[in-house]
Amino acid sequence: MPLSDDFRWGATESSLSAEGVAPAADWSRWERDERVPPSGDGAGLASDHAEDLRLAAAIGLTDVRITAEWARLEPRPGIVDGDALDRLRAVLASAVDAGLRPWVTLVHGTLPGWFADDEGGFADGTSRDRWWSRHVDRTAEALEDLVAGWVPVDDPIGTALRGHLLGVRPPGRTDPVAARDHVEGTLAAAFEGWRLLSSGGAPVMGVFGSPTVFAGIPSGTSAGDATAARLRDRARQRADEWRRVLWDPWLRALADGELAWPWRAPVERPDLAGAFDLVGLVADHPVAVDPDGTPGPYPVGARTDASGSAPLPEELGVALRAVHDRLGDRDLVVAECGVATPDDDWRDEVLQGVVGQVESAHDDGVPVVGLFHDSLLDGYATSGWGAVPGFAGPRGLVTRERRLKESGCWLCQRITGRPAPADLS
Repeated sequence: MPLSDDFRWGATESSLSAEGVAPAADWSRWERDERVPPSGDGAGLASDHAEDLRLAAAIGLTDVRITAEWARLEPRPGIVDGDALDRLRAVLASAVDAGLRPWVTLVHGTLPGWFADDEGGFADGTSRDRWWSRHVDRTAEALEDLVAGWVPVDDPIGTALRGHLLGVRPPGRTDPVAARDHVEGTLAAAFEGWRLLSSGGAPVMGVFGSPTVFAGIPSGTSAGDATAARLRDRARQRADEWRRVLWDPWLRALADGELAWPWRAPVERPDLAGAFDLVGLVADHPVAVDPDGTPGPYPVGARTDASGSAPLPEELGVALRAVHDRLGDRDLVVAECGVATPDDDWRDEVLQGVVGQVESAHDDGVPVVGLFHDSLLDGYATSGWGAVPGFAGPRGLVTRERRLKESGCWLCQRITGRPAPADLS
């Protein structure tokens, strides 16, 4: 069966990638301390948004996901930057004028430094109630006339783990105890964002990291070696622990109305059963976990992109079916897919594989209603498993010089049935 005529073909743009870092964001401190390369103006979306969004529509995209960067809108506690809000409204208006449906993501990787550092971030319940809820309500009121859909927090569990356990994003901690608090708090913020935004007229999508997880069996080990057997068992145990952290909390909440964490007893939350209008998956690469519990690319030794990930489209199909098995007929969206590489042949191969997996899942009765490529434009990429961030791993369908890549041409042909316009490439 072909994908439906109203299938959502979109692109995802984080503020850091598309516009560069906000001066008040937590990532800005890392740039000032020279821990990471400077992001500048990212892909330059802030200045070229009208042309960029017309280009997105010209290649057949129907939707675009844009970040309302909290650190730009509220650079200091309680102080709203009216000029930043006006600029954001102009970007959204450009999307509407181009015939695109703009989705607004409220948190996509970065937070205001004052909130993350001084107010305890999402791990502090009082801070969530005071600052986060106010930000959600204020942003919804200011943008609701332009917004086609909302995403409260992009990949809440993955965001917390990267900052507080893996240490590859601010604040750069590797504290398992603190990571638990931030994982719980960031997911709570996503659900609270859904609750507040659902009173409006636009749909709300939950976007969750959902990589398939494998045991990273050490290479060169003999099946009959006792030490190797212990390592394999340990890796399987660690992989199961990661799987329960990455999948169980949000999936069981949506399916059963129960918050389940590996480190404490489940909490009944019947109000969360059926949360969100759409369920978005970030499943652009699987994960291998070694006997020490460290995640990395799967298969071990596979080709990795600049983020340290190894895209494997077949595992997206596994993830879509797994979520469908638990959630039944809930509408699913591939909320982010892509590969951080200058090799556009590889990007083209991965993209075709991803679209093929979506089509196959759809043929099997999985209600997949959209796919968002990460990203439209080559911008600034953050690290995944510890690789150095910057501009060396472009993710876009379009170069920074606004040339449509072969992968973009292929996607245009797939969506529209026509070759990409000659003036775009």
